[in-house]
Amino acid sequence: MRWVVVLVGLLSLTQAAHVSEPQTLTSEEPVIQKVRAKETLQFRLLVPPQQRGIVTLVPLDGDADLFVLLPPETPPAKTPYKSTNVALQTEQVLLPRKAKETEAIVQVVGITDTRFLLIVQWTALAFVTTPEKPLLVGLRWQEVRLSNDTLLGALAVINRANSWYEVHLQPVGPNLPKVALPASFVLGPKGERYLGWVAFSPADRLQVTVQRSPRADAFLVADCVSRVVAGVALSPNAEVAVDDLLPQLKPIFPVAQALRDGDWKRAGVLLLAALRRSPQTLTALHTFLQRAGIRIPRDIVGSRLSSGFGAISAVVMAMSVVHLPKEEQVTVTVRPIR
Repeated sequence: MRWVVVLVGLLSLTQAAHVSEPQTLTSEEPVIQKVRAKETLQFRLLVPPQQRGIVTLVPLDGDADLFVLLPPETPPAKTPYKSTNVALQTEQVLLPRKAKETEAIVQVVGITDTRFLLIVQWTALAFVTTPEKPLLVGLRWQEVRLSNDTLLGALAVINRANSWYEVHLQPVGPNLPKVALPASFVLGPKGERYLGWVAFSPADRLQVTVQRSPRADAFLVADCVSRVVAGVALSPNAEVAVDDLLPQLKPIFPVAQALRDGDWKRAGVLLLAALRRSPQTLTALHTFLQRAGIRIPRDIVGSRLSSGFGAISAVVMAMSVVHLPKEEQVTVTVRPIR
């Protein structure tokens, strides 16, 4: 065991010898430097009060990891502020707002010999949603660049409910209308739609509205039918062209209302009655399922609906949509931190 202890001690001394004395990192002067494999370069960073920061390490070649020790005495293995992607991928660490000026240590750890660009940016702006905690709408925001007048990040909209809703986006301001945002789309239970990179200034505003609509009701009924006839749910992110089918699907819209009212037995009766009265509706529903990837012959759809194949899954789905709100609006802006 003694040789193990000695070896560990020698390794510790070797690692310590490869840790540099701290240099200074500021937002005004990005650093272009090289770190050797198993070497750790350190940079002293002053965190200004009432501002958030982002430290970015861009590897020009090789592989290096990024750690921020905040406060400086934090052991690297225990810091929550770290980024350890694979070779040639950008490393980024977001730093929280502090009430007072605080010192931090930035560490660049060489996995291989690596030339890199190291940048720090600060902002007094924050991504804000109103209301602060929406019931139906979820927004995933990942910042990639920031300044005192603009935030740039990747934005995704999430349907937090267990039902189908149509999402409408209304961008306002100097930056958002220039982004190729979809005007509307349908999301299923817990579905998510990635919108790409979006730049927000304090003058920009994004209105996100989720609501029940004929398109959402068509997806809801088709989802329950898929569970009954195929035993599988529709993908919550399914992108199915449905507008041309809506006139033929109109007879099943009362089924969606019954499901949302919690009366799944009446919903079943209404669905079978609508399909028996209108063969065109059954054809449209079958076409919808085919576009969604559910490959079942048209006649089997009708027979399985009558027999109740897979009904338990459909009932669970129906119970989860009861009495959910018809609509919710969320406004997305960026504002100065107070």
